[in-house]
Amino acid sequence: MLRSLKPGDQVLAIATDRIARNPLDMLTILRAIQTKGAGLRLLDEPFIDTTSEMADLIMFVVGWAAHWQRRNILRCTAIGRERAMARGVKFGRRPKLTPHQCQAIAARSAAGEPIPQLAADFQVSETTIRRVTKLAAAA
Repeated sequence: MLRSLKPGDQVLAIATDRIARNPLDMLTILRAIQTKGAGLRLLDEPFIDTTSEMADLIMFVVGWAAHWQRRNILRCTAIGRERAMARGVKFGRRPKLTPHQCQAIAARSAAGEPIPQLAADFQVSETTIRRVTKLAAAA
């Protein structure tokens, strides 16, 4: 986007952190926009005028606030994840097959049943069947 800017263009962002989450990056991007003769408008900070002498200072402070907010979100998310794990919450996708089904697949595969037939019987992809049989062979 920065490469295609022309004089008089406006960069419009919904929120400050959509431009940058680091104050130095914010200044670098602002400088690139200004160098092209374009302006920057932030919908969450409508009072910011990027054409003024104070633009660098204001954008640095806004960038710092976005950086601080992002770090705070990450910290709160990590705390929430730790609390959930302590309560026994499982993360990630649910397994497509139960351990019992995996054993049945391994046994039937070892008996020579073809992978496409197993996939159809268990209503999963052939890749899932291959993964199960590979894990069973390694165990």
